[in-house]
Amino acid sequence: MQFSWGPLLRDVSRLDIKDADKSNVIAERIRQEIEEGQFDEATNSWSDLEALIISGSNKVDFYNFLLDSANDPISLTAVQQSEKLTMKAYPTYLSSKASSSVDISSLMNGVIRKKLKIIPKTVSWGNQSDEVFNSFSSDFMRPRIKEVDELLSLGINVTIYNGQVDLICATKGTEAWVQKLKWEGLKDFNSIDRTPLYCNSEEPGVTKGFLKSYKNLHFYWILEAGHFVPVDQPCLSLKMIADITQSPAVSSS
Repeated sequence: MQFSWGPLLRDVSRLDIKDADKSNVIAERIRQEIEEGQFDEATNSWSDLEALIISGSNKVDFYNFLLDSANDPISLTAVQQSEKLTMKAYPTYLSSKASSSVDISSLMNGVIRKKLKIIPKTVSWGNQSDEVFNSFSSDFMRPRIKEVDELLSLGINVTIYNGQVDLICATKGTEAWVQKLKWEGLKDFNSIDRTPLYCNSEEPGVTKGFLKSYKNLHFYWILEAGHFVPVDQPCLSLKMIADITQSPAVSSS
């Protein structure tokens, strides 16, 4: 994934040749650290790469590369505090996008708790992302292509989706690791056409994404969406979840 950042941002004019080359140097360092099993070091190098991208792009938004981080108060706070973007941003970001009458803590400790019916009374939802990230820092940069290959070989459905303008998990990088699969169906998957996806209740006839499916591998390209696909494209997200769970979606019209 780290090799996609420099070329992608150069293609959309957020990095010049000099900084794109610098990012590729750090990406190569990350690749070597991963190959040598130095996963903590690779995570630290990933943070260095993130800092270079922020500087060279004049603070591009990692959740939507068409924006500056200043357009997203959560990304801006992360940059100002030199935080890893993945560590604390998600719960706060989602809260900022939610209705003013609903915050994510109330949602998780209220409706979700009642729906699941398994959460002990002594346990309440909270933001522990900082501690979780630190605990899993040695796993953060571990490749998981072999595990995906194993799932596919066992006939288990694997669904991949990517927001078009996401940077931190860029589609360009996701497509690259898919091509590293040793799954016997990959060649046929590559050869078939994508199916355009629509949400007629929103904008009839307007392409919202694409889907390619072969046997048990399914790939969704979600247009006009950043890292938080359900926030940016709720209708198409609902359709995708309905497909994954093989259950009808509730109409969003």
